Amino acid sequence: MPKEQNSSLAPRCFAVALLGLAAPIYAAHPLLTDDTATQGADRWQLEVNTDHTRERAAGITAWERHLDATLTRGLSDDFDVAVSLPWLRLSETGAPSESGVGDVALLAKWRFFDNGQGWTLGLRPQLTLPTGSRSRGLGNGRATAALTLLSTYESAAWTWLANAGYVYNDNPIGDRKHLWTASAAALVKLAERWTLAVDAGASRAADPTDGRERYGLVGVIHHLGDDLDLDLGWRRSVAGGVATYTLGAGMTLRW
Repeated sequence: MPKEQNSSLAPRCFAVALLGLAAPIYAAHPLLTDDTATQGADRWQLEVNTDHTRERAAGITAWERHLDATLTRGLSDDFDVAVSLPWLRLSETGAPSESGVGDVALLAKWRFFDNGQGWTLGLRPQLTLPTGSRSRGLGNGRATAALTLLSTYESAAWTWLANAGYVYNDNPIGDRKHLWTASAAALVKLAERWTLAVDAGASRAADPTDGRERYGLVGVIHHLGDDLDLDLGWRRSVAGGVATYTLGAGMTLRW
């Protein structure tokens, strides 16, 4: 297989794994759709997640192994700030692997509306810094910015989430710069310590030869206590007619 064909799959695998640039870094793993929940004044949260993504096309298999640590601080009852640090390892058939730090994200979340009957709204701005190497497929090459509107509705054992976002995808390679994202999720408490989650969404593809990117996800969250969660999720994403599959696991600790 020509080298140029080999080298194209891993960056595409990375892009599809980050489907919906405004969403996946900050949502409660394994979801990509975020909720309006904040930590509360002077509270902290640490999320450590790992995702393994596989893509196969034209006889080439590409893998992305993604480890992400996100630290969140509650500045008030309704306002959080967070920083997310990713580490990536990319590999594909017939090509050397690449690994290193990806693009660091700075985020905030503001819950600005609560009707007192289970419905809340929030805003999540995000700035992603070009700390990952673009030439090695580990980053975008330039800073990007995003703003996402968050909606949460809680009723008994059910929680319904919806997101709509805009991404300014600055880049040096001719990808689209103005992107949209939309997604929705539902969570149901199966028992006191178990939650089942489903999530689906779409976004405008960064690649100008593609139209939309789509994903579907199913996951489960185990609540070991009020301040410790473990999760597992499986996601199928499609972009440009090529499907990728992601298996992820994570831990969330609050104090």
